[in-house]
Amino acid sequence: MQTLKHIVVEIHAEDVNVDPLFGIPFDLENMRTQNIIESIGIVVQTDADCRQGDEWGRLDEALTTPGWVSLKRVSLAIMIVALGRPVKELEVALRKLPETQFPRLLTSNSISFDFKVDTLLY
Repeated sequence: MQTLKHIVVEIHAEDVNVDPLFGIPFDLENMRTQNIIESIGIVVQTDADCRQGDEWGRLDEALTTPGWVSLKRVSLAIMIVALGRPVKELEVALRKLPETQFPRLLTSNSISFDFKVDTLLY
């Protein structure tokens, strides 16, 4: 942990009843004071409705709690796999996540926060 500077995590969530972040905020909370991580990238690929719950807000809290002395950049990309079904409503809801679930990262002066939602059509 003392040499790891960049983390990229890719998650495939295929069930509406699953935490789309698979508990990552809790893992990050446990390591926040014991690292030199400068950037964290998370990619969530889903074919399910993953906007439920407060898991997203837990990520915001975990990464803005004091202890991340080297963290400069956080990126979160959500890729919706359409599989021939309409996903416009889901896409619109997910695009609102920064304002509703990531207020601390969005307004942080020390951490750059990149967020995007894309749809993959099959």
